Amino acid sequence: MSAAARSEKSGLFSLPTLLTGLGIALFGLFVAGYILQTQPGMADLGANLSFVGLNYFLFPLIGGITLRFAQVQPAPQLAAPPAAIDALRAAQATEIQKQVLTDITGRAYFKSKHMADALKRIGLSRRDDELPTLVGYREEADDGIYALVLRFESPRVSRQRWESCLPKLRTFFGRGVAVGLDFLPLPAGAAESELLVELSLKSAAEPA
Repeated sequence: MSAAARSEKSGLFSLPTLLTGLGIALFGLFVAGYILQTQPGMADLGANLSFVGLNYFLFPLIGGITLRFAQVQPAPQLAAPPAAIDALRAAQATEIQKQVLTDITGRAYFKSKHMADALKRIGLSRRDDELPTLVGYREEADDGIYALVLRFESPRVSRQRWESCLPKLRTFFGRGVAVGLDFLPLPAGAAESELLVELSLKSAAEPA
């Protein structure tokens, strides 16, 4: 299953969705119990159902709503991957590359943005509001070599800062990964302080 498909499927079974659904179901149980209490011979069952629904629906409902507002959505895919990318990833990608892909295509909770902790450890910034924002990713087969490319908007971290952190970037993602930086042209009308950066994580495996 591709990363995009896993992301789409996870949306149906995400924790906020499950908790909110449970809260709504329990409230429905309360309503059903209330109605049953008016039916002959069903008063006790209805009272029990109403008690359970009324006392327990609020906790998962509030929890689900809270998580929904505290989540970071999966990063969008910038381009369709090559047809055989799953096999290439399985054969060449390091565990760190796979973990990065899993993290950015899943939902994060109670974080300012994807990869915030990693970007802080690399030294780009210590403040959440200054960190670059991951705006998308793509997977490539570069001359038979697997590569994961991450694109960031970086309005508050300069090109010079990125370049000064390049030695640490090259060690941060572990052995077997060649790290590259590419600074993209800005769209027309963009402010001079804006910066589009692509961080390439290329496998050091032999070409497929």
